[in-house]
Amino acid sequence: MRALVVDDEAPARQRLANLLEELGVEVLGEAANGLEALEIARNRRPDVIFLDVAMPEVDGFDVARHLDEPRPLIVFQTAYAHFAVKAFDHEALDFIVKPVTRERLAQAIDRVSRRTAAPQWDASDLASFGATIGHVATRPERLLVRHGSGHRLVPVADIERFTTEEGLVCANTHNGVYGTDYTLNELEERLRGVFVRTSRPELVAIARVTAIRSNGDGSATLTLASGATAHVSRRRAAAVRQLLSR
Repeated sequence: MRALVVDDEAPARQRLANLLEELGVEVLGEAANGLEALEIARNRRPDVIFLDVAMPEVDGFDVARHLDEPRPLIVFQTAYAHFAVKAFDHEALDFIVKPVTRERLAQAIDRVSRRTAAPQWDASDLASFGATIGHVATRPERLLVRHGSGHRLVPVADIERFTTEEGLVCANTHNGVYGTDYTLNELEERLRGVFVRTSRPELVAIARVTAIRSNGDGSATLTLASGATAHVSRRRAAAVRQLLSR
């Protein structure tokens, strides 16, 4: 079994790696943040990732979402000790409450060893798990986007709008257009107050709007700082006008 240990706290990361090696697991790498975890996972292909939930910028759920196929197994770690652990005590996914004990880690390793395929997650699974253990995603200052064969972080302030192209949600910046692994609904919720939904396939940065013009049919057109325009659907026009007038 080949494992990757991910935790932004060095002592916790080293302790977990030592325990894993004592239990006969090969630790092929350690990552101090989510972006580093994705890079190591892509290059070294671990069988399992022991993944901290609460990390700055790119948290454990972001890492899980962005992993390449074939996906490794995931064992989440969390410091939240007063939640319904048994609700997630099943074969598809495991998580360990910190501080990690040798006995509990051995149980997780045994579970992983009996698995032959990675757990299949979708966005609702991740959101449900996060809510149950008390983890709330904060509004990010930077967002994880696709870059070449990997990922990079771009400042949210650099993103003028999100658009959907052939099912892929793209972040449009002055430096280029980047694909993401989020849905517009997820971004709308996570960036509420900074971006506004103007139509089904588009989110626009509120601070980048320089003008709004009625189209005469109930819809509207926004002019953005770059000179680009964005369509506002009739259903959303009133709410967009109200938000921009604040």
